[in-house]
Amino acid sequence: MSAENRVADTEELVLSDLLNRVLDRGVVIAGTVTIAVANIDLVRVGLNIFIAAIETELQKAAERERMRGSLFNADIPVLHPPRER
Repeated sequence: MSAENRVADTEELVLSDLLNRVLDRGVVIAGTVTIAVANIDLVRVGLNIFIAAIETELQKAAERERMRGSLFNADIPVLHPPRER
């Protein structure tokens, strides 16, 4: 993380600033819930949530598309903007 993106311990972060950072950078929330009876796992549910602004993701996807020819990362999924009708 670069120095300009860090928040000092003494610096106050307003809720709107936090929301702007989350939407600009994106955040992943991951978790697993396991239901067990008598120490026997019956059900396991995994959950991954990605939260980001659509415009930010479109910009990142466009950048990945431009770099795609020079990098060997063909497995990265690309989010394309909606087609105009």
